[in-house]
Amino acid sequence: MNTFYSGSNRIADAIGRQQDRIDKLVESGVDLQGKPIAATLKRLDESFALSAADHAAFQNQQAKANATGRLNTDEALLIYNALGEWADESNGGWQAGVGIAAKVVITQVMEELLSEAIAAKA
Repeated sequence: MNTFYSGSNRIADAIGRQQDRIDKLVESGVDLQGKPIAATLKRLDESFALSAADHAAFQNQQAKANATGRLNTDEALLIYNALGEWADESNGGWQAGVGIAAKVVITQVMEELLSEAIAAKA
């Protein structure tokens, strides 16, 4: 994610790769530590819950990243749509139907973008 827009939707591609990993674990029935995968995925999903403040910060950061060319329009819209217009409590602050793979990847992208923004102010 350290390059500017290169003509593809890097976020959608990363979500697809993450979903493939999750699907393989689900098929096996266990996580990487040999524990039941269903319980692990439930805990993981819960850990990605966003507060209203987190939701707003994610939306603001994706908009800034798009405006500066850090994210292309398709990538920014993917994030915007995954978050929705407001924090939906029924899915931990994410738009209804957004899965774990998208939450993992988008959170990683936001961590990087927010870290860069903080470093730029230092």
